Amino acid sequence: MVRDEPAGAPHPDDPLLLACRRLARAMDAFDEAACRSLGVGRSDLRALNLLEHGPLSAATLADGLGLSRATVTTLIDRLENAGYVERTPDPDDRRSVRIALQPATFAAFARIYRPLGIEVYGAVSGLSDDNRHVVVTALAAMASAFVEAGGGLDILGK
Repeated sequence: MVRDEPAGAPHPDDPLLLACRRLARAMDAFDEAACRSLGVGRSDLRALNLLEHGPLSAATLADGLGLSRATVTTLIDRLENAGYVERTPDPDDRRSVRIALQPATFAAFARIYRPLGIEVYGAVSGLSDDNRHVVVTALAAMASAFVEAGGGLDILGK
């Protein structure tokens, strides 16, 4: 099968693209292991990760997850019943609530993510400061490329 590649497009087997795919698969496998450890699904884990930075409204959480508000209400109920989150009054709007992580959730995250942080840090600890800066800059640029490319996808074929 012959593929028409756009001019200047890298070959699919380019070492950089292969490394990106390996990293994506490794991150995906880690997320699956984290889900099993916490006893939650992928959307639940994504929600917990969004809440790490502070309480959010259900609407903001729905927007951040790309899910409907009804789906997120069910997700929040599930996480609340599991003891991972709590609904708290919104200090700016007494009619609203915010979703916040429970202290035990932070402890569970430390148990799961601290060893990962140690491994990732160790993987590049032998690099010079300049080379570490290059890696950080490259990873940030690649993350932006993923966001940009993902924004251009039309998954539903509209």
